[in-house]
Amino acid sequence: MKPRHAMSLTHCPNCGARIVPTPKELKQWRLAAGLTQRQIAARLKITAGHVAYLEHGKRSPSATLIARYRKFIPSGGNPA
Repeated sequence: MKPRHAMSLTHCPNCGARIVPTPKELKQWRLAAGLTQRQIAARLKITAGHVAYLEHGKRSPSATLIARYRKFIPSGGNPA
């Protein structure tokens, strides 16, 4: 049986702008905050394994999780 992958909206249906950060961006945000995968996982209330899946593109983050991740972007940094 093939594994199912959740369909997620990655671009705005109206303007076409990308609304889901790339796995590379998620990792850059974490590193810019000076956090390990375990540390950010604890703050986001998810497992470190899930953080690794997100950063390797094996899972897509939910809108809620993206909003929580954005809190760790250093001020003055560009999230996109």
